[in-house]
Amino acid sequence: MTDTISLTIDWREADSNMPEEQQEVLTQTLFQELRALDEVEDVKRVADPDVPDGGMGANWLWSVLTAEITIEGIKQVCQDAYERLPGKPIEFTLEVDGKKANIGAKNVRPDNFDETLEKLVAAAQKLKDS
Repeated sequence: MTDTISLTIDWREADSNMPEEQQEVLTQTLFQELRALDEVEDVKRVADPDVPDGGMGANWLWSVLTAEITIEGIKQVCQDAYERLPGKPIEFTLEVDGKKANIGAKNVRPDNFDETLEKLVAAAQKLKDS
């Protein structure tokens, strides 16, 4: 059993009409901010799986990050991401030992975000226990 879980934060749907330069800046900003949190063991950009033939190096997806965190850190990390992406629909994906759970934060009012956080913690605990 692992001490950390993988959390993917995906807000591509919200940024699909945003210019690529702005998407990159927002992704880089959240990346740097998550790296500074004590609850985050590691944070990574997500490589584009559709690199064209002959492409050199990795192309990174905008508006998607993965982080290795503890269950105890889920609330803080997701709350910070939600505050830094105000009003954007976010999809959180938890993964433990190949098992996944998706929790969406689309159309969630700030007053109701605590319910989403509780769902994330419960899903992570269930993944770790199974």
